[in-house]
Amino acid sequence: MNNASKLSGLIALAAAVAMPMAFAQTAPTTDDGMQSAPPSAAPTAEPKQVTWADLDTDKDGALSKEEVTTVPALAQVFDDADADADGKLTADEYKAHAQTTNADAGAAESDDGSQ
Repeated sequence: MNNASKLSGLIALAAAVAMPMAFAQTAPTTDDGMQSAPPSAAPTAEPKQVTWADLDTDKDGALSKEEVTTVPALAQVFDDADADADGKLTADEYKAHAQTTNADAGAAESDDGSQ
């Protein structure tokens, strides 16, 4: 065998070995032949539960309207829950409001005959 044929065989062997690695690096395709987008880096963990202490940035034990702006549901009921209308929502005021709201919901549920 001459050097040219040895070189050709070696190149063919290298191509055959390298071919699967080249295909393994291509992006996966969908059924229509289009390349699919890489999976997003969306967080898989549950969102962190926000506590009263997390919201109470000035650490006075009560929440102001400014402190609850990041929790839309709480901001929406703030005025109703602030029993003494002092602009501060205490934990006791919020608990009382939640109990009243839950009791009202339970009464409405029994009024319509559903359980």
